[in-house]
This record gives sequence, structure tokens and C-alpha cells, in this order.
Amino acid sequence: MYHPLLADPSTLKDSELENKIIDLSQKYHTAARFGQGIMCDQIVVILDSLRQEQLKRSHALLTKTRNNQNKDLGDLIKVN
Repeated sequence: MYHPLLADPSTLKDSELENKIIDLSQKYHTAARFGQGIMCDQIVVILDSLRQEQLKRSHALLTKTRNNQNKDLGDLIKVN
């Protein structure tokens, strides 16, 4: 989902993204404790966007790692 007050999360560094997720998670729990349902809904939308960006980065890193591992296997096995 898109939230109008959220800046593009792809411009954040990994550590900044992680810190924002932690901070918003804490704010969500505080809002939920005091019965602020509308605020919780807005925080969930932003958290979903940030977590999707984090998942996208993790997937890209995993794909890159797998591709690099597959290339290196050809040099390890020599058949004469």
C-alpha cells in the first residue's frame, strides 16, 4: 500500500530502514495500548511499505548470492 506521508523507502540505507521499522513497531504498540485504532491503521500501512522494501532487498541479495554461487561451482569440479 501507499501512504502519502511516507518518503520513498528505497532511498533509505538498510540500517535506517531497520531503525524506522523498530521505531514504528514501538509506536504501534503504544497506540494499540491506548485504543487508538485509526492511528494503528495508519502505522500498519507505513510498516507494511517499509517491510516490503526490506523483503525486496533481502530477496535481491539472496538472488545475487545464489547466482554467484552457481558460477563458482564450475571451477571447483574438473573432469578429465
